[in-house]
Amino acid sequence: MNKDFSASALRYRPQKFQEVIGQDAIVKTLLNAIKNDSIAQALLFCGPRGVGKTTCARILAKEINKVEADYDYNIFELDAANNAGVEDIRTLIDQFRIPPQIGKYKVYIIDEVHMLSKQAFNAFLKSLEEPPNHVIFILATTEKNKIIPTILSRCQIFEFKKIDQIQIEESLKKICKENKIDFEDEALNLIASKSDGAMRDALVMFDRLVTFTNGKLLLNEVSINLNTLDLDTYFNFSDLISLSSIPDILSKYNEIVNKGFDGLSFISGLSRHYREILISKFADSQKISIYSDSIKLKYEEFGKKIEIDEIIGIIDIINDCEINYKKITDERIHVELCLLRLASYKEDKKKNFLISTKDFISIVDTAKNKTEVFTEKKDNKLFDLPNNQKTISTFSLASIDFKNSISNDKEIEEVILPNKSFSRYDLLKSWKNFCEIQEENGNVNISSVLKMNEPSLEKENIIIKTVNQINKKEIESIRDDILSYLKKELENHSINLKVIIEKSTKKNGIKSLNNEEKIKSMIESNPKIKSLIEEFNLKF
Repeated sequence: MNKDFSASALRYRPQKFQEVIGQDAIVKTLLNAIKNDSIAQALLFCGPRGVGKTTCARILAKEINKVEADYDYNIFELDAANNAGVEDIRTLIDQFRIPPQIGKYKVYIIDEVHMLSKQAFNAFLKSLEEPPNHVIFILATTEKNKIIPTILSRCQIFEFKKIDQIQIEESLKKICKENKIDFEDEALNLIASKSDGAMRDALVMFDRLVTFTNGKLLLNEVSINLNTLDLDTYFNFSDLISLSSIPDILSKYNEIVNKGFDGLSFISGLSRHYREILISKFADSQKISIYSDSIKLKYEEFGKKIEIDEIIGIIDIINDCEINYKKITDERIHVELCLLRLASYKEDKKKNFLISTKDFISIVDTAKNKTEVFTEKKDNKLFDLPNNQKTISTFSLASIDFKNSISNDKEIEEVILPNKSFSRYDLLKSWKNFCEIQEENGNVNISSVLKMNEPSLEKENIIIKTVNQINKKEIESIRDDILSYLKKELENHSINLKVIIEKSTKKNGIKSLNNEEKIKSMIESNPKIKSLIEEFNLKF
């Protein structure tokens, strides 16, 4: 063991307020308090681990007395995790009474103060409320919520925040240059990202990785050691998603799984990656980026290849995957399905806005009129025509080539779609047929829901009343299929479909039925019941 070696977390621990990073507001407040001799007698430093709470407490304790002497006589530290009892606090209280021999103040630093027992807190409360003039308490904790309100009300509270990732990265660069350690910017960025805003954690990882890489912090080796995917991996995925290269996407994700990376961590990283791409599209938003200038430039270049609305749509799909990740059993398939949706995003978006030629039937009569008549396809599910509108044939972008192939002397004729009147009986008959088709196709659940919610007719609106929000969503999921079928069967293209929740008397979430309705429902579910009722002459 090298006796001269010391951990970076100790060697580079700030000794002056000017060396503290990431806590500028707190440092400024404390310096002004020292300058104006207005230090509170009880201070509470709270915040995440490794952000400088205890360090600032020690620096403040040294700066308060303003003497060139051994400060150890005036500074007392207590770790509440190991000294949580009431007797430990009473020992401190006995020491409070004795004034300092050197300097103006005695400073008591109590780390992890939330670990004190209830009795210890109560014993400490009186001293905290009316401390001697020569005593200053500095309490530090990572869990402010566990400290009783009576203690909090007697302290001046300082909220420490997580240290900015860029600041951590710059500090690591400085240490590397000072110690002549070779490094790649992306490797240090990965360490800073993994530290989650804690400088101490970053320095501990830094020491381990310097040893692991033998003083050469390269991205690939750092990524393997930290079990964290690097940015190049995410950029590679972005390229494959933009190209809709599904086989390559699945193959690349298979490599990630085989390396032992967690699916949720991968998805979360991909979400942050696309967030950075989105930020790169706005010059004014660059300041909220968590990366250095060199990496920001890389995101800017990639951002030129993709539109803002596409980025937002992709982030939304990834967010859905994250939300539902814990609810599913096969996590790998869940992530792969998410990646397939991302790869298909452009194509899905086109389908939502374009009407392709395959959704129309082209009838060309070359013998007589040499004209084209386009009629609405029977199974059209992509769009609904407005009420009472006469339509002419319409071309999507996808059908431009087809249109150019038609000679210039041909004309497009208007097609008037049927708009016949129909009765409620006709509607219910068509409705029943649709339910049977769904059942034949294996959609038993949706068929059952539709049978429970027979439609009614109000002018040109077909109204479906459901008993709850779940049924409403299920019906709305196939709304276009229902409407397309009914338009064809009823020969009326002006009708519209509305799904509403019926406000009715319910008990425990179930619609109340009278006896006649109950019998009717039973017969519909099992026709043999009707025979039993007639055979035994039952009355209800």
